[in-house]
Amino acid sequence: MKIGVIGLGWPGQQHIRAIQEWDDAVLTAVCDLDASKRSAFVGKCDVYPNIDHFFDTSDTEAVVLAVPHHLHANLAIRALEAGKHVLIEKPMARSVEECRQMIEASNRTGKMLMVAHNWRYTPWCVAAKAVIDSGELGAVQAVRTEWLLDFRASFPKGSWIYNGELAGGGAIVSLAIHNVDALRYLIGEIEEVYTNQLFTDDWSSEGAENWAMSQFTFANGAIGHLFTGYTPFYPPDNGMLYVYGERGTMFYGPHQGGTGLWIRSAARSEDSKAGYQLVDMKQYVPGMAGHAQTNQMRHFLDCVKNGQRPDTDGREILKTIHLTEKMYESGRTGKPVKVESASKSEGVI
Repeated sequence: MKIGVIGLGWPGQQHIRAIQEWDDAVLTAVCDLDASKRSAFVGKCDVYPNIDHFFDTSDTEAVVLAVPHHLHANLAIRALEAGKHVLIEKPMARSVEECRQMIEASNRTGKMLMVAHNWRYTPWCVAAKAVIDSGELGAVQAVRTEWLLDFRASFPKGSWIYNGELAGGGAIVSLAIHNVDALRYLIGEIEEVYTNQLFTDDWSSEGAENWAMSQFTFANGAIGHLFTGYTPFYPPDNGMLYVYGERGTMFYGPHQGGTGLWIRSAARSEDSKAGYQLVDMKQYVPGMAGHAQTNQMRHFLDCVKNGQRPDTDGREILKTIHLTEKMYESGRTGKPVKVESASKSEGVI
């Protein structure tokens, strides 16, 4: 499959690495406004400094979009209407309405729309899902997740990502969207959310929160907590996810000098003093690559080839964006907010 990549920042580079891992995919075109980023691809594929020229002349069959959030909907629709399958970086768009327009374009053109929620394609997340579904932990009662990441080293002051209008929000959509989507994937749909936000004027503007905490009530009765921030003084990068069940606890994060998926359950040890055991993820995801984007690209290629619906297609990820909108509504009102069905509320089937 001939694939083009628009946007050559760090996410775009990860997608290019993934394309190069598969024999049935070839990078045929790249596009970026930054000449220094384009220069590395001169002589290796078609290089475009202009999006209009890219769409007018490139012979790509599919496009990866790794661009600022405010460009997502417009470029995705344009690519779909140009007859190209689309793999777009998270967040899918800035609003449910933009997501709906993208889904409609995919339906109208018959071209595939897949969202790059790469956590769903990591070995640890797939293995965690398998453990939960196996019943080893018993009924899930609670979950907590956190991600702190200092964006300031990568995005200087004044960057689009600190502008809530351009980014669609702040730390929730630009960072914790990973955690929010993982909660839906691992635990199930959320029925109610309550969010607190903190805004600081030194880095963010126009409704982009630096910090946020949310409490969730899941449809299955479990409760959850999320904490995120993208301007922490320290630590520069800290993420984790804990799942508490009736008969066991599992978490992903640092432990005993390494980061991995850890578990303590009645099924593995009756010793009340036994500690966490490292999960052998190969047991649950045999043959899965360690690089999430590589697995993600494989799924994208297979779905296009076989005409199947991606696990993270537009209709599925619209639900994640719908949830983040409710999180922001709660943050604005200071009250818990019910999360009704995204499909019913927005008329998307």
